Amino acid sequence: MNTEELSNAFDTLVSSYRRFKDFDKKEELDSIEFDEYEKSLWLTAAQNDIVVGLYSGKNSYGESFETTEEMRRYLEALVKQVNYVNSDRVTITGGGVSESSVFYSLPDDIAYIIFEKIVLSGSDASCAAGISANVYPATHDEYNRIARNPFRGPTMYRALRLDCGNGNVEIVSQYDFNSYIIRYLSRPEPIVLEDMPESVSIEGVTTKNECKLNPMLHNLIVNRAVQMALASKGIKANS
Repeated sequence: MNTEELSNAFDTLVSSYRRFKDFDKKEELDSIEFDEYEKSLWLTAAQNDIVVGLYSGKNSYGESFETTEEMRRYLEALVKQVNYVNSDRVTITGGGVSESSVFYSLPDDIAYIIFEKIVLSGSDASCAAGISANVYPATHDEYNRIARNPFRGPTMYRALRLDCGNGNVEIVSQYDFNSYIIRYLSRPEPIVLEDMPESVSIEGVTTKNECKLNPMLHNLIVNRAVQMALASKGIKANS
């Protein structure tokens, strides 16, 4: 659906929930209306909620991202890749947990990292040049336990990644490397049904913006958005 179709679908579904002071006599109709800004807010909130559920498996399907072909297609529009090189490294105040720590700033739109690796350079006089090592996320407590463990700590084929705040990550590798590659699920762009006044925005966006997710999810987004919007007015909608 385009923005106009999303708006109309939202209104149509909302109109089916009519409130009456005396339902049997159908008197004193209490109309329920939402403007384009409100609808944009709820559609965006519903979209974000659905994406989190599809990624985590907390959804009516009971399946998480990439467990089935269906789940892959639902979120494929959000998959992006970044290849970092040496010049992309950043400096962190206070240094890292290891003398070999290397830092990078993640993309602003990142939601979840779904794949990551480094490519060893062999500049430490080893035979590792060109070898790809998988990168595994670790907590700081876990790092303290496994840093020197030859089976779980950094090796020629395994590096560790720690999150160090402000969108930065720390990569710990036993060998020198010149490339860090991540594939990630990006945050969905907000749904903005029409250009907004300068005084308001939806997640920083003020201009009309279409839903970029798979069209098969659009009805689900509208249904969830209407449920959330009606709940904000004390109306329980059918799921």
